[in-house]
Amino acid sequence: MLAQATRAKEETEIAQEKEEIVLAYNTAVAKKQSADITAEELDEELKANDAGADAIEDGENIKVTFEESKREYIIDKNGNITEGGSGTVTPPTPDEPEESVPGKTYEKDTEVTVGEETVVVPGGATVSKIEGEYEDVDEGFVIYITNDEEITEEDWQEAETMQKTYDQFVWVPVKEALAVDMNGDNTIDKTDIDLMVAEGRYPMAIKTSESPETYKGILYDFTEEGGAVKVTAKDYTTTSSYREPAFLTNTSYADGSSYNNVGITESSLQAEYNGMIKVVEEAGGFWVGRYETSKMSTDTSEDTSTTDFIQVIKGTTEGINNVNWYRMYAQQKNYEKHLSKSNNVKSSMIWGSQWDQIMIWMKEKENTTKGGFYITNSVGMGNFGVDNTGATKPTKQVENTGYFDVKNIYDLAGNVYDWTLEAYSTSDRVLRRRRLR
Repeated sequence: MLAQATRAKEETEIAQEKEEIVLAYNTAVAKKQSADITAEELDEELKANDAGADAIEDGENIKVTFEESKREYIIDKNGNITEGGSGTVTPPTPDEPEESVPGKTYEKDTEVTVGEETVVVPGGATVSKIEGEYEDVDEGFVIYITNDEEITEEDWQEAETMQKTYDQFVWVPVKEALAVDMNGDNTIDKTDIDLMVAEGRYPMAIKTSESPETYKGILYDFTEEGGAVKVTAKDYTTTSSYREPAFLTNTSYADGSSYNNVGITESSLQAEYNGMIKVVEEAGGFWVGRYETSKMSTDTSEDTSTTDFIQVIKGTTEGINNVNWYRMYAQQKNYEKHLSKSNNVKSSMIWGSQWDQIMIWMKEKENTTKGGFYITNSVGMGNFGVDNTGATKPTKQVENTGYFDVKNIYDLAGNVYDWTLEAYSTSDRVLRRRRLR
């Protein structure tokens, strides 16, 4: 999963701007040998320091405005600094999203428009130039991770070679990440989620605390009813069968040795989930691997910080199964190092609430060969018991990635099970594969 985060960057910028004000203020006080300085005197020092800010009178106070960020600060007669005059930060004016350019590599995280939709392309990623992969968000908007390799026009003409060579991700739009108070009782709970679902709105998480901001996942069931897919939110408590974020207390083998060798804690999982929800809400979606993750190492004794990067490519069976969950978790997190040009990208094993958002996005896709809908009846749309010629396959034979796609995302219907971060007991994580008839 890839997503953009800006909160930490903004906090750093605010601290730097305050330092500029303090430096200019202290210099003015020292020159005048009095704390009773004017806006003109503070403005003079800001200009001398090239702070990129102006100071003007604001009643009995002084207001400082930074030109680039547009943030405002108020300095009272005692030299105290507040943001925006009321303790809030005036956000910078965002750049207008630019139109997506097929084949372009973006040097920094960039909002781009694709038709009527907006997506956030991570710095270092390249928008696909292959027909059917870049024109429409709802049909699957694809980016490639080429690691600065030069891709020619001729390269883009070899679609399968590109797909088998470079990692690919697809943008999953999320219209409403958070549940809201629907019935006006000043609380947000399952009742509100059900009311949203009745209106065709499918939130991803519910906020459980304001300070600190804390979230828990909203998970769904999918059934066919009346010629359509019915979406129902699951009941959720801290001890329910399906929940996230969730730390599993049983992490030991029969001999007593631990298989949580990557340092996961209850607080670390909660922090990861909080961060993921915040960036999905801000960006309006997230990136998901186009294929089953491959090139996983099964060596649990290996230092996870030095392993080879995983891959998200077509046409391989290397390292796509028989991997310890904790090992897989660590290798997915390592992937963000692949995108060194994006300071804000985070990589993770997929959360259950993200998986369900993919299903909601695909819920109208019909199974044209077997009837019904793809997410409730995927027979014929995955690797289940027969090879490409129709012959019976050996039990548990693993097939190459890239068998069947919906909205440009492959391998959801079958082949090997997919792990998620969602939990359903004290020792198990949820496996995902589409329900069969």
